[in-house]
Amino acid sequence: MMIKHTDIYSLSDYGSHLKSLSDGDKRSRFGFNITDFAIDQLILKMIYHPDDHELWVAMEGEKIVGFGHMAKYTSSAWELAVSVNSSHQRKGIGDNLIGEMLAWAKFHKISEVFMHCIEENKVIQHLATKHSLETRERSHGERTAAIEVPSPNLLEVNTQLWKEQSEIVNQITELRGKLISLWFNQKL
Repeated sequence: MMIKHTDIYSLSDYGSHLKSLSDGDKRSRFGFNITDFAIDQLILKMIYHPDDHELWVAMEGEKIVGFGHMAKYTSSAWELAVSVNSSHQRKGIGDNLIGEMLAWAKFHKISEVFMHCIEENKVIQHLATKHSLETRERSHGERTAAIEVPSPNLLEVNTQLWKEQSEIVNQITELRGKLISLWFNQKL
């Protein structure tokens, strides 16, 4: 299994993933049974405001099995959410997604990360606690789990720099391949 910070080109996969969730998983993820129209609106918001959203994808081979999404709430606080295909839940994927998102938040000097947890979703509450997010009761059967993100140590900075530089190199390589393909198609 591989977790990868991704870009806008994965948004259609993210939208399809969210729409394919069972009603129970939608309620667990959003706190209510979200409609496909509302999911489309979320994806459009991510397209129109890319600086306010970050997306991670969990892959098993070539298959997408989950997503992590962070959305800017204020300049210093971001909300995080995870969603894993039901057939791949309870395999550590959500745990790994949260770990990657928190590492990114540390590196980018985000001071607070939080997520909403509905009362019935004991798994996400467990993951929140595991990653030191303190849960507080809210209203209507919902909790908020939050953490003040500490500054990264030198190893964490170097690890995140390596990941981000590798992403850039991979994108350049992919674009170079597309450019060569276009160039050869023009020559023929």
